[in-house]
Amino acid sequence: MKRSKIILNLLALIFMMVTFGFILLDLMVINKVVIDERPSFMFEIPKNSTINNIAGILRQNDIDISDFDLKFVAKWFGLDSKLRYGRFYIPENTEFTVKQLAIFLTRRGILTRNVTIPEGYRISEIAGVLKKTMNIDSATFVSLTKNKDLLEQYNIKARDLEGYLYPETYNFNENDSPEEIIRRMVDNTFSKLDPIMDDISKSKFSLHEIITLASIIQGEVMDSSEVYDISAVYNNRLKKGMLLQADPTVQYILDKPTRLRERHIKIDDPYNTYMYKGLPPGPINNPSYACIKAALSPSDKPYIYMVARGDGGHYFNSTLDGHINDKKKFDKYRREIWRKNR
Repeated sequence: MKRSKIILNLLALIFMMVTFGFILLDLMVINKVVIDERPSFMFEIPKNSTINNIAGILRQNDIDISDFDLKFVAKWFGLDSKLRYGRFYIPENTEFTVKQLAIFLTRRGILTRNVTIPEGYRISEIAGVLKKTMNIDSATFVSLTKNKDLLEQYNIKARDLEGYLYPETYNFNENDSPEEIIRRMVDNTFSKLDPIMDDISKSKFSLHEIITLASIIQGEVMDSSEVYDISAVYNNRLKKGMLLQADPTVQYILDKPTRLRERHIKIDDPYNTYMYKGLPPGPINNPSYACIKAALSPSDKPYIYMVARGDGGHYFNSTLDGHINDKKKFDKYRREIWRKNR
């Protein structure tokens, strides 16, 4: 009888200790509040992260959680194989316990993609990149760049946003809409322009004209060291009232890069700078900051002519005779290449 009582007491003690242990685990781990009363924030869990990796990332974002906390709760509730990767957004003043956070991490994060928009791409080409990388409908994207309300919001007096979609590598969310992507790219353009807006306001050109000129420079440049000299050629031609005779503007009409023929430069179109003086109505691509800066601040060289060398660079000249000689050099180079490839 006495032995039975001792066993019962021991069992009762063990039960109390286990119960107390569960209460402690519940209070100190499972339902411990780890996020409370803080501004909204976002964090990213890379693919193939371990639970320890995830806990470390959470701590880097000022979330008071240990490896043990996350591992125990995830294992206890069968969530350890369900934790996801991606970007996770926590709204302002959200309260999360360890358990709630673990459950939250089993939902699909906001997956992201790095998308590179090359310098000098046109709207149609950017639409193609986004179709391939983000499955964005190309027609919808192009149509939105012509949205009048959007153009008015950015005070862009043009037919579309050509020239204002900044070329760069972006980290887009997979669920970003075409309009969100466009706004981010346009906002990026104005952010890049901010340091030189005072200089632009003092220029004889409007912002739209600067970007238009920059896009022509972008269409010509292959060697970045020439960007200010290319700008000098076009700025000097504009000063002298000469035709710009810029091949990229005619290629814009043709909607493809091609070797120009006599018939091409006779196309009657306001973008044909072989036929119409001054700048075309708008940008012909989306230029880099370097080209925008060069359009605003050309070199002080007297160049008014340039012709390709065949190696990505150009011959520059200030006289017609010199230009004719430069063109002969290029023609000779092209004939040599043709012979080699026969």
